[in-house]
Amino acid sequence: MISYEKIKEILATSEYEIARMKIFPRQVDCTVKEHFLKPVPLVLHGIRRSGKTYIMNKLMQENPGGVYINFEDERFIGSGSDLLDEIYNIYIGVKSPERPVMFLDEVQNIKGWEKFVARLQSKVKFVISGSNASLMSSEYSSALTGRHIPLRIFPLSFAEFLVAKGTGKPDFFITETLAVLRALFADYIQFGGFPEASLSKDKTLLKSYFDSIIYRDVIPRFNIQNAAGIEALSRYLVSNPGKPFSFRKLIPVTNIRHEDTIKSYINFLEKAYLFTQLQRFDYSLKKQMVNLKKIYPADTSFSKYAGSLFSEERGRMLETIICNELKRRNADIFYWKNAYGKEVDFVVCQGLKPLSLIQVSERIENEKIMKRETEPLLLAAEDLKVEELILLTEVAPHLKAPYGITIKTTMEFLLQ
Repeated sequence: MISYEKIKEILATSEYEIARMKIFPRQVDCTVKEHFLKPVPLVLHGIRRSGKTYIMNKLMQENPGGVYINFEDERFIGSGSDLLDEIYNIYIGVKSPERPVMFLDEVQNIKGWEKFVARLQSKVKFVISGSNASLMSSEYSSALTGRHIPLRIFPLSFAEFLVAKGTGKPDFFITETLAVLRALFADYIQFGGFPEASLSKDKTLLKSYFDSIIYRDVIPRFNIQNAAGIEALSRYLVSNPGKPFSFRKLIPVTNIRHEDTIKSYINFLEKAYLFTQLQRFDYSLKKQMVNLKKIYPADTSFSKYAGSLFSEERGRMLETIICNELKRRNADIFYWKNAYGKEVDFVVCQGLKPLSLIQVSERIENEKIMKRETEPLLLAAEDLKVEELILLTEVAPHLKAPYGITIKTTMEFLLQ
């Protein structure tokens, strides 16, 4: 057990460092502030290094008098809920806060944390974070008597990336501004949206994030025996974003013997927020389950620095960015494909009601490419009775799209 004085020192050091931290706006700020005022625990969940700690620190800056604890600190390893009681007693004794607020970062590392929170949530405002979807399991929900507010945190959107880089509201009609935007978008495609590593273009740190998710958030959490197999599976999937796959065809590339094991592993990787799995759209849920799936990594930097994606696959990097942006906007998304192989990248739905169709293409350089990209949109629109058809390209084409299809640059879509 850590001594009383050492805990006081850790808490005081955290408070000192947080007060001096530089902050910038995030799109989720208003939602966070709204939920922070409510009496029930606020649970921030999402992929490791997406900015959950930053949001907690920002809240603490704006609301002095709270206490922040990072349970990934090696000094807390192996501790149980008795540590939480000790921290609480020190906090109340030293601060005597009018409204007690406790920020518990990566709290899943402490055994019995949920009972501690359930016991004190009537008199303490808790803000909790975790990098694993197990934090949201029915067991914990039951322990918290169902009274908590879950809020998913994603890596930086392109709009947030621009703000963090110090770029104001863009004007697409000013040549110089557009040139700067394109350069920053190229950085965003390559380095992704993890605040610390992406903004500093730290390739080593980006590589370490992927390894940390596999070896800290997945393998020990789900008691994976075949560590090499799940790592090989993960690296294959980040190297092939947006490509349809079957569990059977993944067996020879991963050296995992059984389809059910691969299916379970992909489910675990999704729970750690490493991937988003897309089903082929069908009004029949049974058919959705048996059709080939597509999968996209949570950030383009994984494909670049943890996989082996070739430079000519830039279109799939754009697809990854759009997929993650749609998830950030809380959309239900599928892909569409007909019996003749014509395919649309994204069907944006509300439940099972299709609202819009989105096709992503790197460039439209001639009529042949225009037809290849727009014909599936028109076929899917007729099949699904959808009116909003969007063609996204990295560079605006000089050609006109068929009637009913709106062309936008990827940057315009991301910043709208």
